[in-house]
Amino acid sequence: MIIPLNVVHEAGHGFICALYGNDYSITLSWFGRSNTTCLNNNFNQIVYGIAGGLFAMVLLLLFLIIPQIRQNTGIRIGFSALVIMALGNAILEGFLFEFYNQNILLSEFILYTVWFVSIAIQWMIILRQN
Repeated sequence: MIIPLNVVHEAGHGFICALYGNDYSITLSWFGRSNTTCLNNNFNQIVYGIAGGLFAMVLLLLFLIIPQIRQNTGIRIGFSALVIMALGNAILEGFLFEFYNQNILLSEFILYTVWFVSIAIQWMIILRQN
């Protein structure tokens, strides 16, 4: 699931580049860092940063509409946690763009911690209800 989300994330950045009339290139990597390069600086950097996480978040929310996903507790928790992580990515990359890009390992650690904690919280809530 992570690789398709990576493609959607980078497509979100590319969409903003195209929206501002800029050419762009997308580099995808299995093990390295994927990125989108906007060939001009004629764009709103906050909107550009938010777009990647927002595109992934919208796709994940669309999956949560599917009844089979929504009704399966484990899958629902997994998708919900990815939604929260994508939202965190949109905020981090949008409002702290330089920090995000200069400290990519720390940024990823923060995002995966958010993902793990959101899974743990959702399971704790479900276990307490039963």
